[in-house]
Amino acid sequence: MKRDEKDSRIISLLKKNSRASNTEIAQSVGLSEGAVRQRIKSLLQKGTIKRFTIETSSEASNQAIVLVKAKRNTKKMMREITTLPGFRSGFEISGAYDACLILSAGSMEQLDNQIDQIRALSTVSDTRTFISLKEW
Repeated sequence: MKRDEKDSRIISLLKKNSRASNTEIAQSVGLSEGAVRQRIKSLLQKGTIKRFTIETSSEASNQAIVLVKAKRNTKKMMREITTLPGFRSGFEISGAYDACLILSAGSMEQLDNQIDQIRALSTVSDTRTFISLKEW
């Protein structure tokens, strides 16, 4: 099964709450519980989902907002970026850049590595990074 919009929404929901039940996810994405269970199983088997984890405040003390320009295909670029470690959320946007990403890491060095990984993708042509100083 190729990853589609429903898979992306499931992944997004699991990133926000890795303990969300299949029933809760099913209600949010408009599928049956069994369909969600099967999709999650498939995403695990393909390696799209590597693990289920928690994030504590000390682990995510460093955050960045990264604006990204796609070389050609924004959706392909976003599919690649969402699988990278530290990716918290992302938005396809209009304007000079194609996407806005929220990254988090335990250290500035880890955050720098995450940004380097994004810049190294063949689907990315440019980035602009903003380091978060304080969350409100």
